[in-house]
Amino acid sequence: MRVQDSDTQTTATQAIDSAQDDKIRTVTLEEPITRPSGQRIEVINIRKPMGGALRRVTLSDLLSLNTDALQTVLPRVTEPVLVKPDFDLIDPVDLVKLGTELVSFFVPKKERS
Repeated sequence: MRVQDSDTQTTATQAIDSAQDDKIRTVTLEEPITRPSGQRIEVINIRKPMGGALRRVTLSDLLSLNTDALQTVLPRVTEPVLVKPDFDLIDPVDLVKLGTELVSFFVPKKERS
């Protein structure tokens, strides 16, 4: 009976982890951002954007990684919150990584590998 309980617990834990993966993505920056205050940002979590976070942008702009669209949406869904001056400091490679992770929320579950 304990083996089944352990298996059930493992399955439940995997389901919770999978649900979290559907709602949060973590990006480790190749070039950390150092704000003028001295705060160093090395890892950024991106929450799944809901309708409100997508206001005033077109999805096609996000899908094409348009920098203006990314600068509009990313501050609404990141932790720590990215602010406009951060985008002046961010490495282009990291901006692409953040944009790619953001766009990955728009891929239906059936089509994810």
